[in-house]
Amino acid sequence: MTPEQLAAQLRCPNGDDGQQVADNMNTHNQPIITATYEALALKGGESVLEIGPGTAGHLPALLARTADLDYTGLDLSADMVNAATAIHAHLPGVRFVEGDLHQPPLPTGHYQAIVAINVVYFWNPLAPALQALLTLLRPGGQLCLGLRDHRSMSTLPVFQHGFLTYQGPDLQEALEQAGFEDVSLQIIPEESINVMGDVMHKTGLVLCARKPEAQP
Repeated sequence: MTPEQLAAQLRCPNGDDGQQVADNMNTHNQPIITATYEALALKGGESVLEIGPGTAGHLPALLARTADLDYTGLDLSADMVNAATAIHAHLPGVRFVEGDLHQPPLPTGHYQAIVAINVVYFWNPLAPALQALLTLLRPGGQLCLGLRDHRSMSTLPVFQHGFLTYQGPDLQEALEQAGFEDVSLQIIPEESINVMGDVMHKTGLVLCARKPEAQP
């Protein structure tokens, strides 16, 4: 695939190439996936929404962390929704839904936790996407975003095709401006092989924030 073709597949995987890209992401993104799931600090029984899970290769690890999670995966790609459903449909409390974050076929004010890993790059413009996440969360609900920083990703040819990158503090500020509170930033050094097969020394970022509690 050309970098432009790969960029399109990363944004919305489909067909045989999309399946291969999804498999690669499950493998190569393991450190940032694990760190972001850990940052959720779930206690059990929560309603969790994941944005852009692909085939959700690491879902069993999330479910093993806490009991009785109610998990929904929202993905743009019908192929990914179908593949994830085929793999994980036997798990209780798990479902996958095709849809766009900006008009999701999901209940508003419902989720106690939302997680999105390596998808913030595609939210252009950013502010409406953050508002959509805020709308989906319950008051007091938490959001965790996992991504690689600007220096790690901006020089890759694939990232020249419509991706947004962040240093960390700039995304922190955007979350605060969107209305989130208690915004934290965790920096995670990592070394891995990317989807192009190149060894990368990368810096992962995990940002967590909360929707304010409802006002009396």
